[in-house]
Amino acid sequence: MLVPHDRILAGVSGGADSVCMTLALKELGYEVAIAHLNHGLRGPASDEDETFTAKFAQQFGLKYLHRRALLTGGNVEAAGRNARKQFFHEILEEHAFTKIAVAHTRNDRVETFLLNLFRGAGSGGLSSMLPVSGTTIRPLIETSREEVEAYLNENNQTWRTDATNLDLQFARNRLRHVVIPRLSSEFNPKLVETISRSIEIIEGEDAWMRAAADEWLGRNGTKRQDEFVIQVGAFEAAPLALIRRVLRSALRIIGSDLEDIKFDQIEAIRALLREGKSGKVIEIPGGIEAAREFDSLVVRRKAVGHRDYEYQLKIPGSVLIPELGKLFRAEIIRSERLETAGQRVFVDADSIGPYVRIRNWKPGDYYRPVGLPAGKLKKLFQRARIPRSHRRSWPVVVADSSIIWVASFPVSREFAPRGRSQKIVAIEAVQI
Repeated sequence: MLVPHDRILAGVSGGADSVCMTLALKELGYEVAIAHLNHGLRGPASDEDETFTAKFAQQFGLKYLHRRALLTGGNVEAAGRNARKQFFHEILEEHAFTKIAVAHTRNDRVETFLLNLFRGAGSGGLSSMLPVSGTTIRPLIETSREEVEAYLNENNQTWRTDATNLDLQFARNRLRHVVIPRLSSEFNPKLVETISRSIEIIEGEDAWMRAAADEWLGRNGTKRQDEFVIQVGAFEAAPLALIRRVLRSALRIIGSDLEDIKFDQIEAIRALLREGKSGKVIEIPGGIEAAREFDSLVVRRKAVGHRDYEYQLKIPGSVLIPELGKLFRAEIIRSERLETAGQRVFVDADSIGPYVRIRNWKPGDYYRPVGLPAGKLKKLFQRARIPRSHRRSWPVVVADSSIIWVASFPVSREFAPRGRSQKIVAIEAVQI
């Protein structure tokens, strides 16, 4: 959790837990600074918390960093957590701290476990509030609230009490003041300790299962820019629990924090693995979608919106198409140098002018590729099993209104070099 030279930013509200944590870290000899975010939700009481925290920092000679925040949105608790997290991480970077310490106790962890259990969480949610999560540490995670207050009383240290912590409108407060005491009295006097032990077991098993899912993904998945691709056939021999894990891991790789991902959404993605689902798309919170594309499951960031493009390629010359991350080149060559090499075709120079245009595919495009049936380009894409998500931006090289070449396919018949061709133009696409 900590190494000797760590510089710790302690998140301090003024409550017993954060005050205790800060004093304990200072007593252990670490360099500690205090970060306090005033949400202003309790009016004068919030300002009094800020004043108390500032005096506390001054009393012990600790650097004090603070900010006021205006919370917006329906879920004030979630908005507050996000604001604190952002504030702490900004301060961490700006002042080169190595760890952020937050004062969650064993009681907090058990309360979170029960809240997540009642909402239907898996082992990932049940083992939340990890002792170490990236640069965030929870030094008091194995300490009870009773032990915290006993430590402060022994040291004659005061703290602030948030009156909203007694408001039974909030689910966590009902758990803390009603449900857990009732369960403890009727079933197990050491309920908090017992559940805490169960959480430790689940935490270890969850870490093991996450590692197994990540290892499976490393063997069977491919990361491409803003998408992750898995061959559907790879899932056939995988146990159901592993499949669900893999799907969550794939979402995490693409950038989901998984907080808003429900069981039904994972099951909807899993349904894409069945026969006859090609072309189906499932939208996921956070600007992500999962799609079945022929024999592949694709998890990706949703496109902000397609934008048509068109560029001019001089002959000879080159042009960069940023929408594709590709460079198109055209050069005049001698006929005896004809050869095929990747995304490259040869065109009769006399059949085109001093330049060609490169644009995205449009519905209705008609194409007559050498060696393939003529027809709508859409049908050619389908036969070549090109996913729908790729078709809209697919590059098409045209002269006037006629298609010369569609990338990855043969040149059009009317533009192909013939025996009498004196000049030949080589056009190629190079991924940058």
